[in-house]
Amino acid sequence: MKAADDPTLQQPSALPPDPLTAADLALRATPLAADAPLLDPAADAVAAPTASRSWVASVSSLLIGYAILVTGNGLLGTLISLRLIADHATALTVGVVQSAYYLGFMLGAVSGGALIGRVGHHRAFVTFAAACACCALGYAGGGNAAVWTALRFVTGFCLVGIYTVVESWLNEVASNAQRARVFSAYLIVNYLCVGTGQFLLNLADPAGFALFSIVSALFSASLIPVALASQQSGAAATQTVGTSRFTLGLAGLRTVLRHTPLALVGCLAAGALNSAFYTMQPVFMRRSGASVAEVSSFMGCALIAALLLQWPVARLADRFDRRSIIFAVTTASALCSAIVFILRQGVLASAFNYLYVAIVFTLYGAIVSHANDTAPHGERVAVSAGLLLIFALGASAGPTLASATMALAGPAGLYLFTALITGALALLTARSLRGPRAVVS
Repeated sequence: MKAADDPTLQQPSALPPDPLTAADLALRATPLAADAPLLDPAADAVAAPTASRSWVASVSSLLIGYAILVTGNGLLGTLISLRLIADHATALTVGVVQSAYYLGFMLGAVSGGALIGRVGHHRAFVTFAAACACCALGYAGGGNAAVWTALRFVTGFCLVGIYTVVESWLNEVASNAQRARVFSAYLIVNYLCVGTGQFLLNLADPAGFALFSIVSALFSASLIPVALASQQSGAAATQTVGTSRFTLGLAGLRTVLRHTPLALVGCLAAGALNSAFYTMQPVFMRRSGASVAEVSSFMGCALIAALLLQWPVARLADRFDRRSIIFAVTTASALCSAIVFILRQGVLASAFNYLYVAIVFTLYGAIVSHANDTAPHGERVAVSAGLLLIFALGASAGPTLASATMALAGPAGLYLFTALITGALALLTARSLRGPRAVVS
């Protein structure tokens, strides 16, 4: 949506789950079942040459299919906001329609694994992607807000199922020695393709049928490389998909609340901030006078630029108290938001807008790392599942709350909303810093 919250990787930070892709979020919390058998490092070392030959083709086909799919999804999320604006929908209507995606995302994260367990990874991917392709054509049928809300819900449910398929499949086919590199490739594909999808907005008028057809074609085309991939690995990976994420997530939320309430609040805020940007930034720009080409260029460049600060912030979070990094990130984000809200337009406002995106997208990784610092080792899978649920809850509320603020304060109300959220989180973090630094190994 970013493997920071993946307990199998234990990496310090990553891009936050992309609500348009995202995903990543959905399975990042539970890529391996709690009782999944551990791989033997010694056996991995002996079998490495054979294993590398066996999984490379499967992973390559999977990542090619995934790249095609998330390119279409990146285009679709922004296209829906622009199309609703072209149909003279209010900001609140846009927010409600886009929030439905995250409600479906959250439900899919809880129950989508059951289908994968029944039919296997290949068939599940095909089913989910085909449903997404049908939904993409459904949007082109008209601008009825109620119909679009239902379509966004179904799309969110199906997309999180696809992310579950991809990540559990990758976990299965990659050995311990290769897992980090495989997931690094996955993350790079994810964010580069989401950013690339934004530039496709320039191919046709968002008010017409053509762009929705392109989205549907991309969703359909993603099936080809996946269908040609080896089914052996996909079948084995089915065993890693659990069906009790909700129970696991509730247990994780209790653990987070007991050890680090800041992480729970921070994850809720990160979900709201990320989804608000993805869904309402096009509304802010169009209502401020930007052209479709300018929206496309900004969204694409901003998402790619968001990669720049990930590694530096992660390094700092490893060297210092993670709470101090969270405080710095939220304070800087609040200041950038306030400046954009005041300036609204112009080169300086655009520069601070880019800076805000680059900074705020580092927040989720720092929060997840802080949560895992304080969680007992045996409860980290549950903690990650809990953070997934709370992030999805925040993401489902973000577009609606941001659009309500925009209805009161104008298009720039989006950045009043982000300033209030990041400012409040900065104050809570400052309060947390007064206490001792708790780390559980």
